[in-house]
Amino acid sequence: MPRAAANRARLAIWIGLVGLIAALNAAAAVLLSPFLPLLFMGEEYGEIASFQYFVSHMDRELIESTRKGRRDEFAAFNWRGDIPDPQSEKTFLNSKLDHSLRLKGKHRVLGDFYAELIRLRRSLPALIHLSQENQEVVSWEKERILMVRRWHGAEQVLQVFNFGDAEATLTFPMPAGGWSKVLDTKEERWEGGGPSLPDRVESKGEITLTFPPEALVVFSHSTGDEV
Repeated sequence: MPRAAANRARLAIWIGLVGLIAALNAAAAVLLSPFLPLLFMGEEYGEIASFQYFVSHMDRELIESTRKGRRDEFAAFNWRGDIPDPQSEKTFLNSKLDHSLRLKGKHRVLGDFYAELIRLRRSLPALIHLSQENQEVVSWEKERILMVRRWHGAEQVLQVFNFGDAEATLTFPMPAGGWSKVLDTKEERWEGGGPSLPDRVESKGEITLTFPPEALVVFSHSTGDEV
């Protein structure tokens, strides 16, 4: 659950927990996969309000039973500290979204990034068609690199994630032809400090590229682009 980890008493906020760069990579891994993504409310801009468990029961016995159930649940794993009262209006108000964050700082960047991912998902045929069969996944565990190639007909998309904290140079399979870069988390608009990979690369079946740390790059290729 990206905005808040599980249904804990006090929830960890995704962007505050891992930082903007990791949040961008995680968002892309979800939205560019061949599945229907489930986005938790406020995830798309990094909502900071903890989503706490709350109820609005009228029956006093049910209210007390709910409170006891919450206490027992967290006692089972030695939770220390108070558990927010699920019946309290304060618990509800603490969980309300602040939509104004969408226009501020890193929250704006994250929101714009989600919008860009959705645009790519809607516009590139290889991403539009949700086929797990038309997908190749290769990982380099030591370097913490993940490559995902998806295709539909003559259209292909190749995603390379560097989840590591060090620069990595790899030779990896890339179908022959020209590939255009369509997304790079190191671009300044994503607060990445400037891109380090070219806008277009030519492959002869495999290619060697150097990937900056904690980065994602997405390339697109169509056989119709070949001259």
